[in-house]
Amino acid sequence: MKRGKSLKFILLLCLISGVLCSCGKKSTVGLPNVGILTREEEDVQVSNKSGLKHATVVTLKPAAGYEALKISEESGNREAPKLDDLLKEKKAAGLTDAAIKRCMAEQKGRYMYDMLDDTLHTLYAEILLIIKNHEEDILVTASGEDDLQTAFMCVFQDHPELFWIEGYSYSRYSRNGKASSYTFSGKYSYTEDECAQKQKKVDSWVRHCVNGMPIGADDYEKVKYIYKYIIVNTDYVLGSPDNQNILSVMLNGKSVCQGYAKAMQYLLNDVGIPCTMVVGKVNGGEGHAWNLIYIDDAYYYVDATWGDSGYLTASGADVNHMGEVNYNYLNVTSDELSRSHVADNVMPMPRCVATEDNYYVREGKFFDSTDTYKLEKLFEDAMLKGEKYVSFKCADIAVYEEFKHSLLEERRIFSVLPEGVNSADYTVSDDLKVLSFWF
Repeated sequence: MKRGKSLKFILLLCLISGVLCSCGKKSTVGLPNVGILTREEEDVQVSNKSGLKHATVVTLKPAAGYEALKISEESGNREAPKLDDLLKEKKAAGLTDAAIKRCMAEQKGRYMYDMLDDTLHTLYAEILLIIKNHEEDILVTASGEDDLQTAFMCVFQDHPELFWIEGYSYSRYSRNGKASSYTFSGKYSYTEDECAQKQKKVDSWVRHCVNGMPIGADDYEKVKYIYKYIIVNTDYVLGSPDNQNILSVMLNGKSVCQGYAKAMQYLLNDVGIPCTMVVGKVNGGEGHAWNLIYIDDAYYYVDATWGDSGYLTASGADVNHMGEVNYNYLNVTSDELSRSHVADNVMPMPRCVATEDNYYVREGKFFDSTDTYKLEKLFEDAMLKGEKYVSFKCADIAVYEEFKHSLLEERRIFSVLPEGVNSADYTVSDDLKVLSFWF
């Protein structure tokens, strides 16, 4: 494309791959302490399996996210493209007025789109169509660089199916010292033919997943099923291919936080549950990604990455006894999440206050008092199912501390364990007021 005589050309490349959720070992806040109790020793020390007293599990947290941008600038004595030529190229690329309006109508109900100012809905639709069609240098209705960044990030967070997009560039055309128009180009990791081939494999994987969902499952049960399915079928592996998109989970079975979040979003949207990806940081400052869902007329946060014990063991911590899946971050409130997560989206996130579909509430594992009978029943039910694991959540800090004192310090956990069981592994999560036991 020709450039203008009085034109200034700026290239901005938003490198998503390798920036958003590459991870490092640092923060230990927000995840459970691990310990062992034995029946025989009266003065037993709380320790993890490496022998460290009162050790906190060391976890991996992804590195910082969207703020890393590469900007280069050029100027030259090239002829500026005519607006008529740019408009013709736009229509030839499929961005007709009718197509844009149709696309805008289809976006209603997506969280980021709905949160955008109405003036940016057209730009959102234009960017989405450009990316879907693998187009470059297409005229868009942006009034500035901030508009482009905001609309692009909203598209990126609303659409997990766009696994081939890694970032974008734009051209700014200036006349008489003022920006007059912008063109947009996607940065694509795969060609259209490659995308079509990979999409067939994705479709097959999704069918296999969804076909295993319990018949008649309600929305909560669908979320729980998909949460567990992703965790069981994905290993947390730093540096895994395509780990910023759904391919890492669905084709490779190895990913990091953004791959988990994108896969959750894709599958939940597929079964009719509104879901978007949330980006931000966790304690320690590392970038992270999780999900916001909407079920039973309420918003909840979900973090499948923190539900995978592989996320812990990737740091070298010996926590295999914790099992493959934990549900601490399945449908939590804003208050619970904010103790370890801070959202950093281009759009504000809602305040999640509902608890009815929290995992522990729905599963009857929520305690608003130190009900010994109810606790014994939990252990009995686990044993009848052949399980050797019990986890429960406390309504407030008073109940939580009372349980810790009674079950751990006074060792009354052994009054509810099966006869002959002489030791128990456990974790305590102060942030969520959750106690878990393996026996």
